Amino acid sequence: MHIIQTIQKYKMLSPGDHVLIAVSGGGDSVALLYSLLELKEDFSLTLFAAHVNHNLRGDESQQDEGFVQRLCHGLGIQLLSHSADVKFEAKNCGLSIEEAARKIRYAFLYKAAKKCSAKKIALGHNQDDNAETLLLRLCRGTGLTGLGGIPPIREAKKNITLIRPLIETDRSTIDSYLCNKGISYCTDSSNFDKSFMRNRIRHDVIPTLQEINPTASAQLAKTALLLREESMLLEELTCSVFQECLSHTQTSQDQVIRLHIPTLCQSPASMQRRVIRMGLHKAGGLKDISQKHISQIETLITNQTGKKFHLPGLLFAQREYDFLVLSKLPKLIQKKIDDTTPFCFKIIINEPVFIPILNCYALASIEPNVNLGKIPYTTSLVNSLEICTKYFNYDKIIGELHIRTRCPGDRIAITIGNKKLKDEFCDRKIPGNQRDTIPLLAMGNNILWIIDKDSKNERISSDYAVQDGCKVLKVSVLKKEPTKE
Repeated sequence: MHIIQTIQKYKMLSPGDHVLIAVSGGGDSVALLYSLLELKEDFSLTLFAAHVNHNLRGDESQQDEGFVQRLCHGLGIQLLSHSADVKFEAKNCGLSIEEAARKIRYAFLYKAAKKCSAKKIALGHNQDDNAETLLLRLCRGTGLTGLGGIPPIREAKKNITLIRPLIETDRSTIDSYLCNKGISYCTDSSNFDKSFMRNRIRHDVIPTLQEINPTASAQLAKTALLLREESMLLEELTCSVFQECLSHTQTSQDQVIRLHIPTLCQSPASMQRRVIRMGLHKAGGLKDISQKHISQIETLITNQTGKKFHLPGLLFAQREYDFLVLSKLPKLIQKKIDDTTPFCFKIIINEPVFIPILNCYALASIEPNVNLGKIPYTTSLVNSLEICTKYFNYDKIIGELHIRTRCPGDRIAITIGNKKLKDEFCDRKIPGNQRDTIPLLAMGNNILWIIDKDSKNERISSDYAVQDGCKVLKVSVLKKEPTKE
């Protein structure tokens, strides 16, 4: 296995480097460890290893940790290890298990690198991982940057560089290397769990593609490389256009981004989208921002002033005369926006809607005629995106649905008749300064659901109770935007 070409091609290593190697115990990371050991003298490297026990696979996780400890001890490499409660982190932060594990893993790697004065962190991603990533992102929907796959080298925070020496080496070559040298490693049973989309791509999709072209993985990885290079060129052009579009009263370091719309419109639509993405990144980040959100913002370019959108991550986009303003909610157009800002979002079936005050999504769907006894009126799933779900009689819904703050004339049906929303809030002793912050699922002035973080303040309209044989409107509050698989 010759990784020296990849290392030299991307200038991954310099003489005298301190390198921290992420070692899970799996084949890829073990092969990486041995490969860098072989290059230790040539580059005068000082090597360290890091291992994170995610505690997700019971005894298997403990066995992996023990294996890595014995391996590093036998090779004379200092090991820095960390044991994490990933399930708790996922629940506490509203993340999926995979996201929480990645967050914990990288946080520890940066901390360990600092402790051992390493400026490089070596990761075991290989060519097949890159091909899988391209397909995964293609299925979920992405732009050119996402189709660039896994970067061979990336400048991370705190002057630390992530390097991937195996990124141009396929999995079969790695397996042969380990077999020929008689090197043992651990097998992660979760890699065969097809409930994970990546595993379905690895075990079902790629083998099918390889029936068409045996080198499909290599070709996909090469395509990702080409797209990444194209993206890098476009990024330079985007920076130039972005600077031209910025308001003359600000710099690119400001977090309230004001883009001059007439200047932006001089560029092709594809460049406009890239400039918008760059603006969002500088305003607060791109986490959970999809192409759908970019398309929403594009409509502001042709809309009249005052039109606005709430976005994930408490971002906000608004047209203000000749400027497109992008910002975190509290800093929009340099004014303090508090939690009493009114909002109104139209509900479209099967389209997630972001609710800023909850920092969550609402998703409505229609269920066919069902048996009343099979409807759970409330669900709360611990290891799920779902926070709670409510069910309504869809046959009685004859108008548009919105999630909004209260309006004059709002009423909610209770078992003994109709009640003013104001009276309902009074009876439940909800403070006046909180009443304008509570999201409501409404059809006109009819309130179907008072959505409150405090479950004791929730209320469901009795007029829209589910009945035997009716169509059911299912409305879920989700921790993050669901992905379409």
